[in-house]
Amino acid sequence: MKFSAGFLSRRIQTGFSIALRTTVTGDLEIVSSAEILAFRVKSGKTFAILPDREVQTLRPLARLQPLLKKHGGWFQIGRGLVVNCNRLVRSQTAPGGGYRLTLENGAVFNLIAAYARPILRFLETQSLTQVTPISHAHAFMMKMGLKDLDKLVTAMSKEELIRNFSPNTGGAVRISDLIVNFLWQTLEYIRAGNESPVDGGNVRSLWYMVAPAIKKLDTLGSTDHYKTLSDQLARMVKAGVCSYREFNFFDDGKWAIGAYNPHVIFMAEKEAHFGMFLKKMQDLAGVTIISTGGQPSGITSEYFCEGYIQRMAALPGHPPTVVIALVDYDPFGWALQKTFMSDLKTFGVKVSAPVVHLTLPENFTADEIIQNSYDLLKDGKTPPGMLKRWMKQTGGIDGQPFGMEAGHLITLRPHWAREVFLREVKPFLVVPAPVPKTFWQEEEQRRQELYLQANKVFKRLLKTPGRSRPSK
Repeated sequence: MKFSAGFLSRRIQTGFSIALRTTVTGDLEIVSSAEILAFRVKSGKTFAILPDREVQTLRPLARLQPLLKKHGGWFQIGRGLVVNCNRLVRSQTAPGGGYRLTLENGAVFNLIAAYARPILRFLETQSLTQVTPISHAHAFMMKMGLKDLDKLVTAMSKEELIRNFSPNTGGAVRISDLIVNFLWQTLEYIRAGNESPVDGGNVRSLWYMVAPAIKKLDTLGSTDHYKTLSDQLARMVKAGVCSYREFNFFDDGKWAIGAYNPHVIFMAEKEAHFGMFLKKMQDLAGVTIISTGGQPSGITSEYFCEGYIQRMAALPGHPPTVVIALVDYDPFGWALQKTFMSDLKTFGVKVSAPVVHLTLPENFTADEIIQNSYDLLKDGKTPPGMLKRWMKQTGGIDGQPFGMEAGHLITLRPHWAREVFLREVKPFLVVPAPVPKTFWQEEEQRRQELYLQANKVFKRLLKTPGRSRPSK
């Protein structure tokens, strides 16, 4: 992977040559206009503002403006001040009126409101309170510690890593900033049209790429920086800066879109329940199923939502999405289900109806509750505040802080669990249960048809003249 200077935190712009004066009489410095942030006129002289300095130009601004206009992206924002809006990453309302424009290197310029209209047209936006779409990703990434680097993080020496990611020269390196810049570099590499370096891998594959650079610092200690990478990437995805799909990660999640009633999402927290119960209910009612296997994986959630949205797009006028949940009746089960709902929202699946929970005290007999419920206070695993909120929301069991595991619903009386599911799902079904053909039969039929097609091709090629068979 090779990047030109500045590629990692701005869109590449092709500029024209600008002549700058130097301290040597008759000598000139030639730079690209793309590297210049702004031009300022002071005392009749024109100065080019670069990321690290301010230098007088050979030609006055009046002579440069026709070229700037032809190139595009350059706008006057005040008297004697023209800014390169190709390098704009954020805009905010200024306390004294007008706007504060932030460029990639953090330089800030004040825009007088009267000069805003041409900039609005250029950015194709109606407001400069927060420029979109150019500024959203960069503004968020700047807050996360994005830097304008001219070298790959993974190729930097120990000294370079310290210089770029230490708040103070020689001080401790901010590993989170280092990882953010590594993720951004990898993302920009992929967006430039290259194959993802972790194609078919997972988030840990990214960690293996950056770990050697971090090891140069001898600061790993007991800190799990794989988790740091995972958390930072998740923040970027939830903010809409990127997606897991862009990295082309492999998804080993357990989910399947329903064939007859796909708008009904039946989710469970435990992976074992996918085969024990969810598949059977999909065969019965044709609903969409997913097992999160504990806290939902961001990759699985994104891929699931992508598949779900594609399926629903083929069904115009479909009923609203509804979610039925098989999670433990305790604070952690409720929190996990809330995270799943948040993921649906993040990845574009709208759910307006309340979640339908199956693991509720009323779906158990008194004896089952006595024998299988557990005291959440004695258990001691639930933070007091979390338990208090859950009790206020659910009432526990008879007003006491007791919980029930979801597994008891489907193992104590399997036929009753099926009846509970059918009772709750019935109002939402378009095709009544039992559906004409089970999802898994349809999948197997498609596989058989593909096998027959492949077999014909295989036999035909075997008979092709001149094709030799492998020797035994």
